Amino acid sequence: MFGISVVQNFICDIPERLELIRKNTPVVADVWGDYEFFVNFNSTKNFEQVHDIYKKYIPLLNFYNNLEKDYVGILLSMINQVNTPYVIWLNEDMEFNMDKNEWENIIQECFVENDVRYVLLNKINKYNKKVCADGELANPNDSASMIIKELWGQYPAPKYQEGKYVYFYDSKFARHKRVSMDAVYKTDWLKERLEEFLIKGDSCTHDIPYRHKHIPHFYEGYYDFHNGMHRFGNMKCAIPKKDIIMHFEEVKQNEFHPSYKK
Repeated sequence: MFGISVVQNFICDIPERLELIRKNTPVVADVWGDYEFFVNFNSTKNFEQVHDIYKKYIPLLNFYNNLEKDYVGILLSMINQVNTPYVIWLNEDMEFNMDKNEWENIIQECFVENDVRYVLLNKINKYNKKVCADGELANPNDSASMIIKELWGQYPAPKYQEGKYVYFYDSKFARHKRVSMDAVYKTDWLKERLEEFLIKGDSCTHDIPYRHKHIPHFYEGYYDFHNGMHRFGNMKCAIPKKDIIMHFEEVKQNEFHPSYKK
């Protein structure tokens, strides 16, 4: 099995979210069941239920109940235990639209045949469409697109390089300006990003959507705009051609749920 681990840090305080985890975890295990998981449950409510679900379906499980409100610090402590060259950082509320063979084809093309350091798994269906593959943006005149075009220094960008299962692109021409947390990372690169955030996160000058260190929005807000994907130059990235992972839009853990304010 190719060397990949999975890391997660989350809470689950609402019944609909718990039911989602109950239904989704067996599907995740069908595809990633051979990977070692490092999971922190950052709450006491529903801890036993979630722990039981993960124990039932994930054979190689490291499950923690660190209650510190330090989202990235906890992630880094788990990353420091990872021994694989690549790591998946993904929210627990993502719907799989792939089987194990499809996933392994992507891994083979990205990491065995090519030196990819980052595979985007967030909003795949937004960034793998023809308009993006051709170097353009779906809404070229909205505020986010204007920033992206400025960072590119040209428009359109170079077309994606087409593989069999993924598209390849250089980081400086990413169609997404943020470094999204939902991705497959080269482990050492992710560790560098987490360490930098812990040192410099508070120095971010733009208006991060939620400036709370214990939620992932703060991390993504730091790695946005000029400090986002463009900053990493020619680093080789990829995005699956197929919409293999989708977000469960109907059930979300509210960012301002009371547990986040503690």
